[in-house]
Amino acid sequence: MFSQPFSAVPSEVKAARAFVTALLGPEHPCHDDAILLTSELAGNVIRHARHGEFAVAVALVPGGVKITVGDRGSSAIPRPRNPGDDDTSGRGLAMVDALATRWGFQRATGNTSVWFHLTDPRNADA
Repeated sequence: MFSQPFSAVPSEVKAARAFVTALLGPEHPCHDDAILLTSELAGNVIRHARHGEFAVAVALVPGGVKITVGDRGSSAIPRPRNPGDDDTSGRGLAMVDALATRWGFQRATGNTSVWFHLTDPRNADA
């Protein structure tokens, strides 16, 4: 597993995507979904974290990839919302729920980590 800290400011979302791309490579079959979901989770951290940094961890796992975004998050439990058509936010975890093979979160000592697993589509039927 490889992990890197980032400052919880909007410009660091691009840096988090670059970190994931550097590890997976743009040709990895899970790359595009990994980048999209990492962006969404990093954006959530920037909006909701109580402290000024977050970390992204990438692990190559059998049949795919697992990515974790962790922070010293809010006290709210991460869960998908059902935003209205005119809402400009609230779709991030719904996208994670729709695209990830599975996802979840862990809370410990004031830290919140949201993780998702993407299955390599070439191994989906294996």
